[in-house]
Amino acid sequence: MPRQPKQFTRRNLQFLFGLVLAAILYAQFQLSEDPQVILNQSTPVLLAAENVTVDSFEKLVRTDPLAALIEARARHQREVSDYECVMVKQELLPSGMSEEQEVKVKHRAEPYSVFMDWQRNPGLASRVLYVRGRWVDQKAKNEDDRELAIAQPGKVAQLFVKSLKQPIHGTLSKQASRRTVDEFGFARTLDLLIKFSELAKSHNELSLTFCGESSFDGRPVWVIRRVLPYTGEDGVYPDRLAEVYIDKEYRIPVAVYSFAGDEKVPSNLLGKYEYRGIRMKPGLTDKDFEPATYGM
Repeated sequence: MPRQPKQFTRRNLQFLFGLVLAAILYAQFQLSEDPQVILNQSTPVLLAAENVTVDSFEKLVRTDPLAALIEARARHQREVSDYECVMVKQELLPSGMSEEQEVKVKHRAEPYSVFMDWQRNPGLASRVLYVRGRWVDQKAKNEDDRELAIAQPGKVAQLFVKSLKQPIHGTLSKQASRRTVDEFGFARTLDLLIKFSELAKSHNELSLTFCGESSFDGRPVWVIRRVLPYTGEDGVYPDRLAEVYIDKEYRIPVAVYSFAGDEKVPSNLLGKYEYRGIRMKPGLTDKDFEPATYGM
């Protein structure tokens, strides 16, 4: 008769279990001889993050937005010499709420230079060119009227006037925009945000908080909100509520929305400034800021 297979007894199972346990203990002992693969089983692997760089700027944005704005300005002034972008803006002017405008802009830090070319809904000018110190009216009685920019009117007006020089702080400038041409740019925007934030802070009137993360123009941003004791256009402060979108890579304000009240509604809007399609350091030259380049 054929032999019957042996039945596994409890003793057999205990013996096999002992062999497996011994093998596991031996393997652990061997691994412990190599310091590069030691794992503390009671500690989360996230402790290895001590070698991961923590973004100190993001920490500032979340915990001290004013310090973050100051650092952002220093970094931008230190690292960025020129850029191009499309500015979308809408403002409350003495004549009422303007139409939404779209403007192609070239900007150079030194010498401070700005060229604006309106693509949609131009106001009093279709193009503006300003280079600090280049065009100056020495005869102007008011110092604010001495610095000049070249303005090119709309197509119909160009039949009579090719271009004209206008004081950058003059009456026409103030009728056309809440901000003058020498206040354009990321550094200037940061200057204004910091200036009024520090003023309010010195009087214990500042509320500047981190609101969270979002996206703008297809790019990730941080959002901060500022509240000031705004009393109107003749008061010390420029607005009641401002929401600022800080681009995570460029670390600059790529959108600023300014309101006269606590609610973000059209009736409270003072100014909307968006900067899209940004090209950092495109290598702008003097030719980019010559009137002849644009037929001005």
